[in-house]
Amino acid sequence: MQAISLIIVDDHEIIREGLKAAFQKDPDFQIAGEAACGRELLQLLKTTTADVVLLDDRLPGESGIDLCARLTRQYPTLKVIILTAYGEQRDSIVKAAMVGARGFLLKNVPLPELRHAIKSVAKGEVVIDPQVAMHLIASLKEMPPAKATPTNLLTPQQEAIARLVAQGFTNREIAQQLYLSTNTVKFHVQNLLRKLEVRNRVALVNKLQEVSGSFSKKQYSP
Repeated sequence: MQAISLIIVDDHEIIREGLKAAFQKDPDFQIAGEAACGRELLQLLKTTTADVVLLDDRLPGESGIDLCARLTRQYPTLKVIILTAYGEQRDSIVKAAMVGARGFLLKNVPLPELRHAIKSVAKGEVVIDPQVAMHLIASLKEMPPAKATPTNLLTPQQEAIARLVAQGFTNREIAQQLYLSTNTVKFHVQNLLRKLEVRNRVALVNKLQEVSGSFSKKQYSP
């Protein structure tokens, strides 16, 4: 089995050094690099590839979750595990999942469990710390059921594409703005038409404006 290459991102040097020491002697893992902030990580990724990034959720200048969103757009094969000191952050957990994080773990996770989680994520699985999952389930039980509407059936990426469609952008222009391929945008637009039960982009824009006033509308020919 090929070693899993890791990048460690944390603004505390002692944490980076501790994680490096934990993995450097394990033949199943290889340290590809480290960074103290998002800027350093993005610079590192220009010359370095990795399988998994261990990413602190609180970084100077940019949250780990916002950085995760950039990573999943620019490096779709890179898998991100968010490490946090706080297990009660339901909104952060949900947002991390929506932007493409493959794992959400507490920093006090035992090393054997962290190793197992990284291997699972490298294979394409999603891992959530049991304590985090308990807080998430408990908070979700307290929430009133949401009324289903056409727009809250959309994924975050579909909603972003829908907003750009409503502004009159072409598939190619949307792809450039969201760092996606044109074929991916075309696929999502077709899903939007199906979900909102309309037949073309003009009808889609009208439906979006009808169900949500937050979608600005631009007049254009079909």
